[in-house]
Amino acid sequence: MSEILRRALFLFSVTAIAFVPVNLFCAEKSTKPIAVRIATVSRSTLDLPFYVARDRGFFREEDLDAEIILMRSNLTLQAMVARSIDFGTSTGSAVNAIVNGADLRVVLAMSDKPLFDLIAQPGITRIQQLRGKKIGVGGIGSLAEIIIRQILAANQISPGQVNFLQLGQNSLTYAAVKSGLIDATMLQIPQTFLAQDEGFRKLAAAADFYRMVQGGLTTTKATIAERPELVTKVIRATLRAIRWIRSDRKYAIEFMKGPYLELGKERESIIERTYDAAIQGYLVTGIVDERLQKEMIALAVQRIQPAPAVMPPERVFDFSFARRAGETLR
Repeated sequence: MSEILRRALFLFSVTAIAFVPVNLFCAEKSTKPIAVRIATVSRSTLDLPFYVARDRGFFREEDLDAEIILMRSNLTLQAMVARSIDFGTSTGSAVNAIVNGADLRVVLAMSDKPLFDLIAQPGITRIQQLRGKKIGVGGIGSLAEIIIRQILAANQISPGQVNFLQLGQNSLTYAAVKSGLIDATMLQIPQTFLAQDEGFRKLAAAADFYRMVQGGLTTTKATIAERPELVTKVIRATLRAIRWIRSDRKYAIEFMKGPYLELGKERESIIERTYDAAIQGYLVTGIVDERLQKEMIALAVQRIQPAPAVMPPERVFDFSFARRAGETLR
């Protein structure tokens, strides 16, 4: 081999070795996190894990750039169908929408114990006294309204014997009962603690009358089909956050206090009660049994006239991603 050829091969090999890592480095740096938009319906303990997942970097570790947007539940469903957002947390309303034909699926359950209490004005001491009274709800078909109907039915009160007042947002119900605009409403923690401390009456706990999926994640069937890895990543980050909240009481309480729950001057008096109630409801698996799935579907079907055929659970729920994500966290 000539000296010229040897030099040429040497230069080529050096150039090739130097070129490969530079290209790999550039490719790695050019990769951006996947943008994902999650619509929550309130700053409540049910939506807390999504904010914790962002704060602790769990989304980032899944290579996700998560944007969390506060949005009314009915708009959440519309935005998902329009592909303006990727996930919504209004699972109760989603089940109703799916039974009505929306191409959505519930893919994660945050709780199977509704963290609502039926709260009334101080002068109302029994559920029977609600006849003829004004009951505030965020909207007809909302989870709170469904639960109220269940409580009324269990106490032999027909919906026509009360006056439902739609307030547009669940966040407005506490202010409405404080101002006297309504006589009763469903309040979640921590508002239920605030209300009771101020003298309002707790007439019933939702968990005593009703079991259903509350909170979690809903997405479109198209997202499931086209971006299954995204669904798994979002769920895994959320499940990690639930585990973190349950295991690190001090962190979780400080996070809620400042200023996630917007408790104002009352935060110190109720924050620990709020945390304790919340962790009792969280599902570390993100899954509910098939019996509960069927019960939720049957209830949603009853609200439609004419009633359609009852759907099989797999047309409404898809917990395969939660199972897959959970297996990687064991």
